[in-house]
Amino acid sequence: MAARPPILALKDVRLADGPRALFDGVDLGLEPGVRACLVGRNGAGKSTLLRILAGMQTPDAGERTQTPALRISLVAQEPKIAGETLAAYASAGGAAAHEAEAALQALGLDPARTTAGLSGGERQRVALARAFAERPDVLLLDEPTNHLDIFAIETLEAMLAASRAAMLIVSHDRAFLGRVTQRCFWLEDRRIWRLDKGFAAFDAWSAAIAADQAESLRRLSKTIERETYTFYSSITARRSRNEGRARQLAALRERKAELMHDRRRQRERTAA
Repeated sequence: MAARPPILALKDVRLADGPRALFDGVDLGLEPGVRACLVGRNGAGKSTLLRILAGMQTPDAGERTQTPALRISLVAQEPKIAGETLAAYASAGGAAAHEAEAALQALGLDPARTTAGLSGGERQRVALARAFAERPDVLLLDEPTNHLDIFAIETLEAMLAASRAAMLIVSHDRAFLGRVTQRCFWLEDRRIWRLDKGFAAFDAWSAAIAADQAESLRRLSKTIERETYTFYSSITARRSRNEGRARQLAALRERKAELMHDRRRQRERTAA
């Protein structure tokens, strides 16, 4: 069976945060019904990438595409709740009143309650209720289990299982990701790596990539040593040949610097 085309996608997306490149050729696509996580070190730009997918932020370059009339709901890491009542907020995005009330009640909230004085966990549940009530085609969740107790997390997992939306989830809750995801997107060194398995397989997969890169760096270092020796020992070679070798050697050294930079970033991510 042919793979289904994505309903929301980014291609070659680039974005700088001041002098620092945040994304450098990010490609990411979500097909109908896929449940994916977005993994990356702190500060890698995961929340920013969710906002770009939601159409709330524009990258410096690249393409964002979506199917016509696509409904997208984003639950931010620290949602701001406003309105007279929880029901009013939960239906403010266009959800039917009965859908908003049902989602709030499923998450243990009184729809008639005022939005004032909510705790962190209550704000999170209200924002989740609004997102589910909107019945989106794509659900983007940024740390959705923050401040939630075990009952609320179990309820959230049940609602995710019942939803037909495509999902992209950012979370530090490894057990939660292991239970609800079937694909991993790894935001590493300003690009995206894709694994078509759930988060339970992420650690072994990412470690294998790191090992491959370390081996590539080792082989490249040996090549540079050999080329350097050949270059300086070829004193009888023609000048044009030496110039060509010099360019080749410079390119090899540049590639080695890139690989060493990647390895350093991986060690920083592991230490974090």
